[in-house]
Amino acid sequence: MRSVIGDSSASFTASSLPKRQILHVSGSTLAKLLVAPAILFLVLLFFYPLWTIASLSLNLPNLSMASYQRYAASAAFIGTTERTFVLSIIVTVVCLLLGYPTAAFLSRMAKEGRAYLLVCVILPYLTSLLIRTYAWMVLLGDDSPINKFLMFAGFTSRPVPLLFSTTGALIGMVHIMLPAMILPIYSVIHGMDREQMRAASALGGGPFRAFFKVFLPQSLPGVRSGCTLVFALSLGFYVTPAALGSPKDAMLSNLIASLVTGALDFRYASAISIVLLALTLLIYFAMGGGLGSIVERDGGAPARSRLGAIVTAPLRALENSSWLTGFNRRLWQRRLGRSGSDAPIGRWGVAAFGLIVLVFLIVPSVIVVVMSFSGEDMLSFPPASWSLRWYQAFFADNSWIGATGISAKIAVSSSAIALVLGTMAAYGLARGNVRGRQFLYALVLAPIIVPSVVTAVGMFNVLAAWGLIGTTTGVLLAHTPGAISYVVIILSGTLMGLDRRLEMASMSLGASHLRTAFRVVLPLIAPGMLAAAIFAFIHSFDEVVISSFVAGANLQTLPLRIWQDIQYQVDPVIAAVSALLMLIPVAALPLIRRRGSGVAI
Repeated sequence: MRSVIGDSSASFTASSLPKRQILHVSGSTLAKLLVAPAILFLVLLFFYPLWTIASLSLNLPNLSMASYQRYAASAAFIGTTERTFVLSIIVTVVCLLLGYPTAAFLSRMAKEGRAYLLVCVILPYLTSLLIRTYAWMVLLGDDSPINKFLMFAGFTSRPVPLLFSTTGALIGMVHIMLPAMILPIYSVIHGMDREQMRAASALGGGPFRAFFKVFLPQSLPGVRSGCTLVFALSLGFYVTPAALGSPKDAMLSNLIASLVTGALDFRYASAISIVLLALTLLIYFAMGGGLGSIVERDGGAPARSRLGAIVTAPLRALENSSWLTGFNRRLWQRRLGRSGSDAPIGRWGVAAFGLIVLVFLIVPSVIVVVMSFSGEDMLSFPPASWSLRWYQAFFADNSWIGATGISAKIAVSSSAIALVLGTMAAYGLARGNVRGRQFLYALVLAPIIVPSVVTAVGMFNVLAAWGLIGTTTGVLLAHTPGAISYVVIILSGTLMGLDRRLEMASMSLGASHLRTAFRVVLPLIAPGMLAAAIFAFIHSFDEVVISSFVAGANLQTLPLRIWQDIQYQVDPVIAAVSALLMLIPVAALPLIRRRGSGVAI
């Protein structure tokens, strides 16, 4: 019998082990037992709903492709699919162009300053999607601060129609997705050895050649993760294009929702949902499963995928070009005798660009908070007068308070269930020798990869059959799969950073795997569990797409109340609600930073 600690060549007889350890379950068995509850929960409340969509779209058991033929023959829906794809590509490319230099700038900052600047990335990431969308509704209007500035600076003599336009939709989508691009890239760049760039410079490599040969290849895993995440999530955009774009900017998610809630054509909606799901999975696997780097690392080996090869081929050709080689040689000759890090123009240029991006991320939320104290009937910036009237209106309205209470109740319950199941699954996958671990990781992460509207259609089918539409229990069950995914992602990172020798020492002293998990591991990962619970809570509290399908007409969560209001009017009360909701990430951020969320700060 092999020992679970130290040298793999060391072996012990069964009689030399404590008797109580022999009676306890083995590590692999314990891992399977820990992973099983989360997988079973997801099979029942995530994958089974997806199966109902597929079966309904095919009219099983009477197999029929009529819905797909109808889709293929519809120029309008094919056009919407193309528009969804194109807008998602644009959002991903813009986020990469903005996010990569910003991540590089943050990684070069001193630790003290970096911690404060990272708040400008993490705070918007934790802030409600609805609130950020509402902020841009305020900022892009005809009487908005942006239009006032453009007219004051002489760029235009009349307000530019930014709201309810493709430009407005793209601005909002980029703003929402940008943190999801910056954080994975920053995480990888932050862990890179800076001495390699200095060595490349000392050996005659100019800044461009050093970047393409040394810096870029090492950062590609973060680029892959960020691009995969942003593109997959952009394909499923629902709220932002509906609120900021024009009707011609509708994406597949918006048309699916209209088919379900308006036309009541569930079979056709299911077929288009499968098309959207197929697009998402195609991109995800073409990129090599970008989120895999979050939960699985192989010692820093560069990421490889077919799409990655396509992207890097022109870069390799560029960095080997004769004109660039000559340019680098001239730069190196000019830099002789100067330190490897003496590149003030490049350094200050990246810093200025990074600061502009951070301002772009944080200012919309700040402006909405300021406008929430306006004493006027209509929102304006800066406010002509100051008042707490909109906060008073919120607390005096029972419908707002009731919706807030329902959302809090569901979010607390959902995060509690997700924390238990997700912690067990993360530990089992990270520590157990489980066959098909990558496949199990993919199953657990699927709820945050699959577009929310696809999940919502499936949830509606299943919960309607169970009689749970319009109930708190139904909404709670619908929110929990995504919350489990966030818990597993965060705790997988926490467990990867945990010194396994502590567990080995515990078991070498006679503790079983189970006892070690409770007495050693849980106390050590408690900070990560707190961060995971916060993310799970925010995920549920902010959920609007799935809730709009399964909450029914009688159950109203806070995001649903906000969403219904902003579709028809820019109610100043929403500014006050937005400011109050921002207190959640503001309060959570110090805890996440202090306790360790898996993001290097």
